[in-house]
Amino acid sequence: MGRLSRIQRLARRVGWLDRYRRTFAVGIAIVLSIVMISRMREALGSDWPEMHATLLGIMLGAIVWCLAEIGLAWITALWETECHRLMRQGDLPPARLVVRK
Repeated sequence: MGRLSRIQRLARRVGWLDRYRRTFAVGIAIVLSIVMISRMREALGSDWPEMHATLLGIMLGAIVWCLAEIGLAWITALWETECHRLMRQGDLPPARLVVRK
């Protein structure tokens, strides 16, 4: 795989993830929140009111949403960094400090 094709692939990935990151994170949070609400009701038992279990599930869903946003932003940053590194590769050599006496 050539350098140019890798740069194009990374640029497409970054563009797609930038466009759909929020939707993807919210979708993950909604699905996991529904699962957590049902599991929470089973785990807490009949001693707890259903409203408390529902609110706990929603709260955990919000936390999952934040964690999904952070994870997807991290992946985007990795791809952007690699794309930038590949684009800059072969340009100017790194700067070196020369101390003159």
